[in-house]
Amino acid sequence: MKLKLLLSIATLCVACHNADNKYEIDIHCPDCVGANVSLWHYQDKELCNASEAVFEHGHAVFNGNVSEPQLMYLFVEGARDYLPVFVENSDIDIDYVYARPSRSVVTGSVCHKKFSDFLQSYSAYSDKGTGIDKMIENAEENADTLMLQRLTENLKVLEHEKVEFQRQYVIQNINSPVAAYILSTDLMHKLNVSELDSITALFPNEIKGSIYLKQVAEYRASMPTDTATQNN
Repeated sequence: MKLKLLLSIATLCVACHNADNKYEIDIHCPDCVGANVSLWHYQDKELCNASEAVFEHGHAVFNGNVSEPQLMYLFVEGARDYLPVFVENSDIDIDYVYARPSRSVVTGSVCHKKFSDFLQSYSAYSDKGTGIDKMIENAEENADTLMLQRLTENLKVLEHEKVEFQRQYVIQNINSPVAAYILSTDLMHKLNVSELDSITALFPNEIKGSIYLKQVAEYRASMPTDTATQNN
């Protein structure tokens, strides 16, 4: 009896371990019957195909594993755009919107939820920047130098606000792999050496080996300390 109990516990532990170290991405799309779908990710700075599938009855599944949460890209045949998905080893469901992939709903990934929250908040700055760019074009067409000067100053202020928002988001979410990703993209190029070092030092040990922090380290090694980028 005791042996059977131990075997049952061992089997349960193995099952849990396997589940924790694999992902299953379940994609639902009634409009995608028969369409090819592929999952891509960056490896050694190259965009590589991680897996492929075909929608059957509006349904497609990817199975695999990642050594750490990472951003991947879902391409559906004929769709107008790709869908970025932060993949971790969990059961991930995607209600895919073929006409507007950006409106797809991704659940089951803690990292993707955090990534989506960041994008939603950051979109306000992007929208504002688009509006200023259009006004600058109009000012240039009308040769309105006074308005052009004012709008250019507004754009500089906006760029500073964007950097500060990203910086604060990274610091406030320093325990998440998503923060490492955000730092490794646009933000690290906007910081000087001391600022970059200060933020990088905040990451906990379990994220220190992140592929995104490795990218940050590579960029940091290339930064000339006397002419590092400053925030203005």
